Amino acid sequence: MKTRYFILLLSILFTACQSDGDKREATDFFLRGNTKFKEKEYHESIKWYTEAVQKQAQFPDAYYNRGLVYQSLEKNEEALADFSKAVEQDASFAPALFKKTEILQSMERIDEALASAEVLVKNFPDSSANWSLQGNIQMQKSLWNESLASYDRALALDKNSVETMINQGVVYQELDQLDLAEKMFQKALASGKFKDLIYNNLGYLEIRRMHWDLASKYVKQALEIDPKNPLYVKNWERIQQKSMLE
Repeated sequence: MKTRYFILLLSILFTACQSDGDKREATDFFLRGNTKFKEKEYHESIKWYTEAVQKQAQFPDAYYNRGLVYQSLEKNEEALADFSKAVEQDASFAPALFKKTEILQSMERIDEALASAEVLVKNFPDSSANWSLQGNIQMQKSLWNESLASYDRALALDKNSVETMINQGVVYQELDQLDLAEKMFQKALASGKFKDLIYNNLGYLEIRRMHWDLASKYVKQALEIDPKNPLYVKNWERIQQKSMLE
């Protein structure tokens, strides 16, 4: 559910004091890193991106791509450092700021993530993904009304963003606005994506309403798609326990 970007070659900023040979070498190292990244030879790609920034310190694309490799290896501190460096070198590098914000969120540095998201949507307001990411972070901080506003902006830019619909439904559910939650889940379900997740969400919503037959129907559909999902199993057990008590 997350956006990934991969920069093959954008722009390389060179200082006047560097030789043409250094420029060519930095570019060559960068392209070798890209090749190894695409081949999933991650440690080799890190080596070549590192060679590139050693030859050309002002190279946001190389820092960004190396950050993606570190993220793939779950080396979050290193990834964050590289995404931050890319943003520092090029404030207009929207994908780098997005990834910086996203990884802060994944590291549960939520206050920092929220501050970064606010810069992201301020500087790049025409991206649905940016508003959706801010909404997700706001939801993590239980800023329900703020997250709804962010999701509204995201859906205004991309009315087919299924992930945003689902998350907005979850927020409505947290606010006990179950009819609005159901409306969002049903709209998301019509897309055909993430069906098991949406069935489970609908099932949980019916558990909240104590509509046990309908809850059973939805959760069973979720389990048919993913029978080992612990969240779906837990909801099924809740329904079964309730049935035994009646």
